[in-house]
Amino acid sequence: MWSQVQRQRLAVEKQILRKYFPSFGWVNPTDSSNTRIEGNLKTNVGNQYKVRVYVPSDFPNSRPDMVVVSPSPLRGFLGQDMKAYETSSMMHTLSPDTYGYVQICHYRDWLPNLTLYKVVLKGRLWLEALEAHKRTGQPIDHFLPHM
Repeated sequence: MWSQVQRQRLAVEKQILRKYFPSFGWVNPTDSSNTRIEGNLKTNVGNQYKVRVYVPSDFPNSRPDMVVVSPSPLRGFLGQDMKAYETSSMMHTLSPDTYGYVQICHYRDWLPNLTLYKVVLKGRLWLEALEAHKRTGQPIDHFLPHM
């Protein structure tokens, strides 16, 4: 179960997300062992991606994991499966999660004052960099040098 302080924090997080990313919904919001948010993000070129953020049970003390759920498999330059990059600083990815989804590296040094809104925003920026990678073959780091 979430503590009172965590419930208050999550209520604020929900308000912020509802305002800036209204497509994002909460899954199992009362179960601290299985809470996540997910929604669709559309890039500037019109491609749509479904992103999921796993909210850790000790949130906000630990960094949430973020994955791209669809399309699956997630393709990069020349159709390469992005899972092949595993953990890559050049591609801003971590090893796929337990479900096999590409995991986006969004914050190396997590701080409790960072919000889920900022996590989703970084996911949105990463997707724009992915689109540029798909067009040019340049690594995502070329477009997000210090995300």
